[in-house]
Order: sequence, then structure tokens, then C-alpha cells
Amino acid sequence: MSTKHDQPQAAPPVVGRDAFDAALAEQVEREKEVTRHGDRVSAARRRLPMVAVEDYAFTGPDGEVRLTELFRGRYLLLVQNVMFGPDWEEGCPSCTWAVDNLPARMSRLDDEAIAFAMVSQAPIEKLEDWRRKQGWDHLWVSSHGTGYHHDWGWTRTDDEGREGQLPGYSYYLLRDGTPYLTYMTTARGTEAILPVAHVMDRTAYGRQQDWEDSPEGWPQFPTYG
Repeated sequence: MSTKHDQPQAAPPVVGRDAFDAALAEQVEREKEVTRHGDRVSAARRRLPMVAVEDYAFTGPDGEVRLTELFRGRYLLLVQNVMFGPDWEEGCPSCTWAVDNLPARMSRLDDEAIAFAMVSQAPIEKLEDWRRKQGWDHLWVSSHGTGYHHDWGWTRTDDEGREGQLPGYSYYLLRDGTPYLTYMTTARGTEAILPVAHVMDRTAYGRQQDWEDSPEGWPQFPTYG
């Protein structure tokens, strides 16, 4: 069975420099339009309203941690909602990969007055065990025993009563002691801050996932295999 480490037989066609430069120039124009559209979307995001959020009492490694305390003296907060159900023994593999995509120097967020924390529904003991196994030093709190995950849709119940979780990010603003939610995203919206995914996108074979529109013969593997 082949893996991503096995070099594929298929490859892009070989052309001369002039043809390559012309094709690349066309691609750059497409990407410039994506950038311009992204700027328009970001401008709209900065004009979103905000909603007050309860100052939830999470559980951290040393006891109770309020949502307002996650700001740690700053006024902006990014919370990564890591999928880890109360009855799970391990964290979600894709969420774990997303945490590993965070900046090597989280002080870069500090420089921008942005605090960072992770939250999951599993009890704190499970989170601490998984954090140690992964070698993370990020602040990770548990929402177990609170309504946070259900209130904001990170845990949802289907028609048959089964619960499922969503990964994602919540962006908060602290104003006059009250935390406000200014933006949240899940599913593929999380890709905006996953640099490894963007690196893969720009290689000859892309992410090599089965949903991608790729030329015939390009390697493709199950997305969640």
C-alpha cells in the first residue's frame, strides 16, 4: 500500500521556461484575486457585531479558571475548541494536528496583545494527560460540568440523541470586564491558521486528499484515514 512518502509516478508535464513563466503568471493573477477577495471578507469580518458571553467557570490544571481569566491581562483572546469528548481516552487526531500547527513561538501572539487558550469538554485529568503526551505547554481548560459546549454549538445532539463535537476557533474581546464573542469558525474555516495545510496546497500534488480536484493519476488518500 502506497503512502505519501512513496514518490508518485504521475507528474506535471515538462515545458520550457517561457511556457512555465506564462502559466505561472496566469496562476498568480488567479491568486491575486483570491487575496483581494480575502481582503474584502476580512473587512466584512471587522464590521461584525459582537455578543456578550457568560463568564464560564472552566477547570484548569490548578482549579477554577473563568473565561475572563483566560485573557491574562490582555483584551483579545483566541480559544481553540479541541474535540475531546467526556468519555474519550484520547484527543481528536485532526485537532491534535491543528494544535501542532500553532506558532513555534506563541510569544508572537503576545506581541499582538492576543491571549491563547484551548478548551475541551473532557475532564481536566484527561486533558492534562494528553497534553503531557503531546509535549504542549498551552493553557488548556475543561468545560466539563458547564453549558459552554452546548450553548455555543461545539457539542451538538442529533435527532437520535447522539452527541457529536466540532473543532474550531472562538475570538473574544474583553470590554469593561465583560467577554464578547466577535467571531467563530469551524470545519474548513479552521484552515486559515493551519500553515502546514497551505504548504501542502502549493506542492505539485496538493494535500493528496480524496476530495481534491486533481489531474488523473495524482495520489489521493482518505482525508480522515
